Amino acid sequence: MSVRTSIDILVDSVESSVILMIGESGTAKEEIAFRFVEDGFQKGENVIAVLFAHSANDYLEELKKRDAKNETYLKKGQLNIIDAVSYRSIPEEKPPKTFFLDNANDLLTLSVTLNEQSQKAENLRIVFDQLALLTLYTEPMQVLNFLQTLAARIRDRNQAILLLLDSGVIDEQTEKTLHTIVDVLAESKRTDEPTGPQQLVRIKFAKNQFEPRWVQVV
Repeated sequence: MSVRTSIDILVDSVESSVILMIGESGTAKEEIAFRFVEDGFQKGENVIAVLFAHSANDYLEELKKRDAKNETYLKKGQLNIIDAVSYRSIPEEKPPKTFFLDNANDLLTLSVTLNEQSQKAENLRIVFDQLALLTLYTEPMQVLNFLQTLAARIRDRNQAILLLLDSGVIDEQTEKTLHTIVDVLAESKRTDEPTGPQQLVRIKFAKNQFEPRWVQVV
């Protein structure tokens, strides 16, 4: 049986780490992000999902479809959601443990809410899906300042965060600055082989030991 590819097996440790995953749309970024959440669940950790690309309901349904065990973790209350995409059409029946932003570009409320939730949770992972969409709503410098503050909290509290970013969306200088903030840079890509398309991922750099080769996502 193949070992399931995930950030947790590609780096020595994810604790106290800001992890950035870059790749074209349609590569394995989202799959790796779900596995990052599920690895946290299995280790008894709490998770906060900050959603700019999915509604809270859609995200919960996808988690339930992926693995029956996920529903058990959800019932234990291991997942909190900050929904930044549904502010125009908040569902009448709100999902449990979900906070809805009033505006997608309200970085102050997002920062305060994340801080309050992360202070309450030990052994915490945060997934930020999708950083590229946040940069469309907000000035890049404001996003970088927000991420620098968030990164300091993550390291101070021995937590972990995974940021997803579609390549080519933000300007080159902003992306280079973003690289200086993170502790782990991961990349994903898709290749066409004689046996069919393959999804690949690698760790480009990390503060701890890591697997540097391109690895097939299995």
